[in-house]
Amino acid sequence: MKKQLVLILAFLFTGFAFQPVIAAAIHSPETSLEDDFQKKKKKKKKKKKKKKASSKKEEKTDKEKEPYSLKDHLWYGAGVGLGFSSFNSTSSFGVGLSPMVGYKILKAVSVGPRVSMFYTSQKYPGFKATNLIDTEVGLFTRVHVYNGFFLQGELSRSWDQEPIDIDPVNRRLIKQTTPRFNQYAGIGYNFSRGTGGPGQEISLMYNFRVANDTDPTNYEQPIQYRLAFTLGF
Repeated sequence: MKKQLVLILAFLFTGFAFQPVIAAAIHSPETSLEDDFQKKKKKKKKKKKKKKASSKKEEKTDKEKEPYSLKDHLWYGAGVGLGFSSFNSTSSFGVGLSPMVGYKILKAVSVGPRVSMFYTSQKYPGFKATNLIDTEVGLFTRVHVYNGFFLQGELSRSWDQEPIDIDPVNRRLIKQTTPRFNQYAGIGYNFSRGTGGPGQEISLMYNFRVANDTDPTNYEQPIQYRLAFTLGF
């Protein structure tokens, strides 16, 4: 009987003695650390996904808040011209205006229409003053290169008036209107430097139509100087 009690007590003691070892083997620190690390990874991924989703939502809301505005893509300009000349008792006085509107298809590239009207009063000795009106309608493309410098190309249709004969009865000059197709290319500088707001600009344009004209009576120069005021360029 005593032997049996001793064996039972020994069995119980060994069970209690090895219980922490078994528990440690089942729940080892290595496996618990790995589980914690995996859980942290999953939490980080979830946070990143939430951040990306929230940033996308913010971008969408920003785009919705800022709708397309035509006004923000437009700039305006108006060229002015003034001239006076005198030669062999013949004098002329002229004044002109040329409005234009540019549309920014890109930040540095603009396209738009340009209209010009120039009035000239010519006086010949013994004749009444003759009023001449030159009109022009065209389309231009402008590239803002650097700072205020820009390059510009332009195609236009013009109707120029000029005296061609003398009316001795009414003592006046007979004039005619000549249509022509112009091709311009040139360079300019805008003092607003492309930052918007009001500004002034000067440009030098070369008219290939005049340069290639073989008419010996045409004394017009192919180089054209322009002065303009702009807003929003």
